[in-house]
Amino acid sequence: MGDEEEGRRGPKGASPGTRLERRRETSKAYELSRKKRGTIRVQSEVFERWSELRLRGGLTNDQFLSNLLDMSEEKEGTLTDSEQSVVTGANLSTKTVQTSTPGKDGTEVQVLLNSSSDDSSMPSPLHSKHSSDDLSMPSSLHSKQPVSGAPSSPPQQEELDIDNADVHDISVSFAEVGDFIYPHEEEDIVDECGDSDFAAEVLLQRRPEDIAFLRRIGEDEEVLGEQNELESSLQTTRSGLHVKVSPEEASDLGFVLISKNRLKQLAKEAYPTCAVCGAETIATVHDANGSAGHVNWVCPKEHERKFCSQEVIGRSHVGDVRLGSAILLSGNNFQKIKLLSQFSKLNFMSQRTFHAIQTQYAIPAVEACWKGIQDTTINKHKATPVVVCGDARNDSPGHCAQYCTYTFMEHETNDVLHVGFVDKREVGMKSNVMEAKAFKEGLSIMEERGLKVKEVVTDAHPSIAKYMRESKPEVKHSWDVWHGAKNLAKKLAKASSKASRRSLLYWVKHIIRHFWYCSKTCRGNLVDFKAKWHGLTHHVTNQHSWVAGFGGAAECAHGDLEEREEWLERGGDPHRALVQVCYDKRFLTNLGHYVNYRHTSMLESLHNHILMYASKRFSFRYPGYRARNLLAVIDFMSHKDRPYQTNEDGTPKKVAVWSKHAGDYVAVRVKVPKTYDYIEPLMKDIFVRKATDEGPMFRRATIRPDDPRLIRPRLAPFPAPPIEEILARRRGRNEVEESEVD
Repeated sequence: MGDEEEGRRGPKGASPGTRLERRRETSKAYELSRKKRGTIRVQSEVFERWSELRLRGGLTNDQFLSNLLDMSEEKEGTLTDSEQSVVTGANLSTKTVQTSTPGKDGTEVQVLLNSSSDDSSMPSPLHSKHSSDDLSMPSSLHSKQPVSGAPSSPPQQEELDIDNADVHDISVSFAEVGDFIYPHEEEDIVDECGDSDFAAEVLLQRRPEDIAFLRRIGEDEEVLGEQNELESSLQTTRSGLHVKVSPEEASDLGFVLISKNRLKQLAKEAYPTCAVCGAETIATVHDANGSAGHVNWVCPKEHERKFCSQEVIGRSHVGDVRLGSAILLSGNNFQKIKLLSQFSKLNFMSQRTFHAIQTQYAIPAVEACWKGIQDTTINKHKATPVVVCGDARNDSPGHCAQYCTYTFMEHETNDVLHVGFVDKREVGMKSNVMEAKAFKEGLSIMEERGLKVKEVVTDAHPSIAKYMRESKPEVKHSWDVWHGAKNLAKKLAKASSKASRRSLLYWVKHIIRHFWYCSKTCRGNLVDFKAKWHGLTHHVTNQHSWVAGFGGAAECAHGDLEEREEWLERGGDPHRALVQVCYDKRFLTNLGHYVNYRHTSMLESLHNHILMYASKRFSFRYPGYRARNLLAVIDFMSHKDRPYQTNEDGTPKKVAVWSKHAGDYVAVRVKVPKTYDYIEPLMKDIFVRKATDEGPMFRRATIRPDDPRLIRPRLAPFPAPPIEEILARRRGRNEVEESEVD
């Protein structure tokens, strides 16, 4: 992408700061070998006359000055005595140089130029080939090769009075690939004529002995071209096609949708005639390699003007960098956005460009953003012991997951403390082992970073429970009440599936509520929890006091109840099934994990939010999957503390939402809309990374030390064989030969 021509790609050009530093370094070496030499200057009247001749001859400033250098090189040592004007003494202000430039009608018009010496402390805008000590400087230089497009004919002499005229430097504002960078400081350039067309930017130096040490401009670097009067403050590329912007400017740019016909009409109205010869121009609109469009104006004399609909940063269109980054930051899928642009007939970047922008700039920016948030969060909770909730999320449904995301969240503030990732290649291709590995690594990292973990809340994972029981006995291990209630509901639903136990179905939701009640009101006392849970089997039979077998209270805490038909018969089949579930030995043993009333509902909400960025219906490579999960966490952290909306009278605003679990509409409070304040800083960081990147965009990405591709480049145990071999050993039923049927 960017302004590479004819499909050429390579490393981007150096930044202005880098170029300035290079000029400073080479200027020291240059001053040691530099000699005083003449500077080509023109008198004011000659300058005005030359400007008129330039327009008449259809020449640009670059063409004239380039032709001037060529003439000086060709005429060196070949001039006669009558063509030379020798000046004695130190006064070089009367030395004249006569050159010719082709006119519009093909004739060459002589223009007298005055040459004066430059001071060693001020670099010359354009150096001649003779030093001030050499008094054989030619007085007239005749061009043998006019500029392309202008035929050669005998010159016509036009002499101008230059005795009392002011002196102006002729500087050059162009550089081609292969030229050398002349060392100079920008503050030393003096634009005496006050014309922006002659503001020196990159100066030419063509004496071999003086330029041997200078750095040559490579093909992969930007070179500046002439600046338009209306765009004198903008930094453009060599061709003038693209305008460069800083990362700050790029992040503030806005974009609109415009049709090619309207853009072409605008181009015709903007420049109907050629600025050089005044002829009528033809405007054409071309597609760029991405979302931008290029406009060309060409006159019959092939004077060309170019324009790009987007600015560039680091040799790439700003729109492409922003669009490619926005696809990732918004959690969208490239293929879907590509189809959207295809159906809308919008210019769009290639998949290769998108992956390069994502890999080189967007993903590192997301990683840096999360690291800053994580460091701040951990420092916030270092002072006091914390209760952390942990849960895993796989990248696909079922037991064939490739990636496992394990998240640790502080229970009270819902701050995310750690996000870990495990690939199945790290656990011997066994997906069911990933969660335990991710938990152990995450807990170890948090402790290494100075967090004092006093309690861990997880689901009832057997491997994690064993690890905490044997390796972390000093840390309280609680289980999520929501998961516990969910598992209990499954067992009760299974127990009531028989026809003889259908009466138990009515009590399932009441039993689940009682489980939550016991956990919430026991205040960490296991005896109290068991006593309240023991009363459940008596309550369902309309018996509200009993003999205390587990200690604690021996009666229900509710008041009088109305008679109902749903009471279970004591000792009946539904009641015995309920007792079997409630007094299961393993279930009673694990009740101690629920006494602190811990739940991971916010963590479950976060994992559900990850679906917005990394759907389980799409597969991602490890860097992309990791970045999308981190983006979901950044989004969650930025908006978790939003206040709720209120009505005009100050009451909470609620909306009706259908609940599949309840089978009815429920009232839900509404929070204020999201602001996504973190997006602009993220986008600015991406542009900064793009502008300061010294390497080519299309290069091999740096692999993280924890990337599973270092273990094995693919999930398959061996590379794919040739497709012919696969087809040869897999034949359909219709391809079986008759001889094989026997």
